[in-house]
Amino acid sequence: MNVLTAGCLKQLSPHRWRIAAVAVLIAAMDMAHADSVDARCDIYPKGSDRASGVVACTFSQRQGQVSIDRADGVRHELSAKGKAGNYVDQDGKAAYRNRGLGDRGLIFRLATESVYVYWDTAGLPGQSSARATNIAAAPAMARAPKVAPARVPFDKTLTLQGVKFRVVSANNSSVNQLEIIPAGLEIDNRPISRTIEGTVTGAEVADLNADGSPEIYVFVNSAGSGSYGSLVAYGANRRKSLNEIYLPPITDHPTASKGYMGHDEFAVVENVLARRFPIYEAGDTNAAATGGTRQLQYKLTAGEAGWVLRLDRVVDY
Repeated sequence: MNVLTAGCLKQLSPHRWRIAAVAVLIAAMDMAHADSVDARCDIYPKGSDRASGVVACTFSQRQGQVSIDRADGVRHELSAKGKAGNYVDQDGKAAYRNRGLGDRGLIFRLATESVYVYWDTAGLPGQSSARATNIAAAPAMARAPKVAPARVPFDKTLTLQGVKFRVVSANNSSVNQLEIIPAGLEIDNRPISRTIEGTVTGAEVADLNADGSPEIYVFVNSAGSGSYGSLVAYGANRRKSLNEIYLPPITDHPTASKGYMGHDEFAVVENVLARRFPIYEAGDTNAAATGGTRQLQYKLTAGEAGWVLRLDRVVDY
């Protein structure tokens, strides 16, 4: 990292310093030396919607080479091959990078498992969500818990099964206009426009119910210290038009929502939608949850008037 870049980063808040520094790391493909960052790795066996482990790890990248050193003794060596995001591992097997976590990390789809690399180390076993990590070396600030997302425009196009979705939000205020522009549907490709409270932090395309028609999931976090998460989602009805997908309020499930105070993270994991957040105990401040982490897993099911995400599993760790 050059002196000018480092000087600019020092002017940022601790959380934004970390995000900006990670962005520099990912972009620095032509550096003469490898840069690395401490991270958290969540391991999902292939075909499983439940993590088999959550471990500390170190992510390194240099000239198309990616290394992930895990605290459980496993090391992944990936070499770029062909199109961006395509790799081969140390055994010559295909691997793929997915940016579905937005600025929170990267997903690597490997031959026998998926590795979710989070720049935020909160949620590691034996650590509170006030755990701090510095990109350079030693403890500083990570997510304790996460502050409101940076207000940068979101414009991403995702494609699955011949259907394309462009997701656009200016992300320039606490209330924004979200546009989802489909293409490839047989009947209705009209854009969908929605007013959202917060900013778009990520989007993923998937086919959770394996019916041959894709869905688009857009992740939103509100402004302010709570950074409450919400979801805007639509499913392709037999590849003809879009129907809205309903996510019931978290308060519909008293057990699942106990200790909930926002700071949600969403991700598609195999055949479920995962929602993760820190658990707050009585007396905890918004900046220091001490109850660990909870992950809710939803399956896509048919409802009376459309699609519904039904809570299928609750996992605390």
